[in-house]
Amino acid sequence: MPIDIINTLVVKGTDGIPGWPIIKRYGVPFVALSLLKVYCGGKLNPWERDVHGKVYILTGATAGVGSQLAEELAKGGAQLIFLVKDPSSSWTVEFVDDLRDRTGNPLVYAEQCDLADLHSVRKFATRWLDNTPPRRLDGIICCAGEALPPGAARSTSSDGVERQVAVNYLGHFHLLTLLSPSLRAQPADRDVRVVLTTCTTQAMGKVSLDDPLWLDSQYPSRRPWQVFGGAKLMLGCFAQEFQRRLDATPRGDKMPSKLRVNVVNPGFMRTASTARVLSFGSLWGLLLYLLLYPIWFTLFKTPIQGAQSYLAALFAQHFIDLPGGQFIQDCKIIKPARKELSDFTFQNKLYERTEKLIDQLERQSAKQRVRSKPKSTSKSKSSKKSDNKKVVPEKEHDVFASALKSTPPDLFPRQRADPAGNKYLDELEKKLAQQSKEHST
Repeated sequence: MPIDIINTLVVKGTDGIPGWPIIKRYGVPFVALSLLKVYCGGKLNPWERDVHGKVYILTGATAGVGSQLAEELAKGGAQLIFLVKDPSSSWTVEFVDDLRDRTGNPLVYAEQCDLADLHSVRKFATRWLDNTPPRRLDGIICCAGEALPPGAARSTSSDGVERQVAVNYLGHFHLLTLLSPSLRAQPADRDVRVVLTTCTTQAMGKVSLDDPLWLDSQYPSRRPWQVFGGAKLMLGCFAQEFQRRLDATPRGDKMPSKLRVNVVNPGFMRTASTARVLSFGSLWGLLLYLLLYPIWFTLFKTPIQGAQSYLAALFAQHFIDLPGGQFIQDCKIIKPARKELSDFTFQNKLYERTEKLIDQLERQSAKQRVRSKPKSTSKSKSSKKSDNKKVVPEKEHDVFASALKSTPPDLFPRQRADPAGNKYLDELEKKLAQQSKEHST
């Protein structure tokens, strides 16, 4: 075939090639658009790593780039624990079952942990830490995110925090700081990696140390990227400060730590979240999005292309020799432009300010839970005393029970657990309940 085409070109010239006028008119633009699409798709991850038997916690694993990343890790035989709002929902159950069937990996589980609820995050972390020996943990991958379209009204979490800040920044901050004892309890020779997600909109983000959680500030409904980008910017600052604090905490065995916290910018992708933002959350906007889809198809990555930088952050061996807090885009290290990401004083102040705000928010939430509990009457108390039957508690959706039964014993480290049984909220609730009882009497 190629010889025939060359022969036709030599003998008859370009006029002898069928469809030459169309090729001449549209060939160059087509090739140019094809090259542009390949360029915008980014680089492929060139590194490989054996993840069989490794344990990873993932947020945002049931949609977008997180689902593609979860599939790649599951194919490699890793044990995956998805943190979701409702593990018993039909969507989550079907997603987990389907992933197990496609990859042939039964070690895929879902556990309840709502990043928009600080109490839910603490309950998950407490259950994870409450184990001897400490559970094996090879990495935490934070892909969950929340983005509101322009014009949408302000939305808040159960703790009263602006929702984009709660999910993108505060929930992950709380999760990682609570799980830090588990991260530090891993053996010294274990390559443990924490990967956070940022976005290009961090360049347009707005951050104030006086009100980093947008509790009192007026929400810019026409410019929501200021809040979303600010949350991603704070998450990047947290990653660097968190790495420094982990490095400053010496290990009990005096060995150097291989724990690294890095940040990945996957780029713009064609996901449901992106479609929601670009369509302004309306039907007319969705119609416009569909009409302009050839542009998004050319310029935006697919979720699997966006996942390549995550795989590089997890697999590349040279990150062990580099300090943590690196920013990765298109499988290479970049230097972000925002000055806050190189201001260690600002990062330290933001970290401490966030810790104080979390403490205040959890105290307020604990008081609300105590007030919302129904008061027991004397009649109900007497009936409980006279009842000799044992009350069987309602069976809880415990993914860890099945996970530990299905996991070989050698997946867990042979060392003593770090003394980090976090019972703060339980003690606080008991104290508040006692105070409320004394006040009512």
